[in-house]
Amino acid sequence: MMDFDFNPEERVLTCIFKGRLDTIISTQISAELESKYSSLNEKEDSTALLDFGLVFDLKEVNFISSSFIRLCVAGKKKVKDGTFCILNSDPFIKKTFKIAGLDEILDVK
Repeated sequence: MMDFDFNPEERVLTCIFKGRLDTIISTQISAELESKYSSLNEKEDSTALLDFGLVFDLKEVNFISSSFIRLCVAGKKKVKDGTFCILNSDPFIKKTFKIAGLDEILDVK
């Protein structure tokens, strides 16, 4: 469903998603993401931006729901500008972000 890879030298958290990211799965991984963000964030203020970059790797994903898109937008809002991106989207998923008008905002590659 999801694995994490944190590079301490570059201060980048890569979230590697797998399978079908429907509403039920997205709800489950939301809590996991928040827990991981909290464990890695060195700032005590929970409202402050995260002090690391965030990458969502969708190489092994074949479907996303609107709930997952919401997680992407929330992740983008948690980090400094230019430190969030979505990698390895298949063409159908890229098109979904484009139709939603989020392909450039979320830096979908």
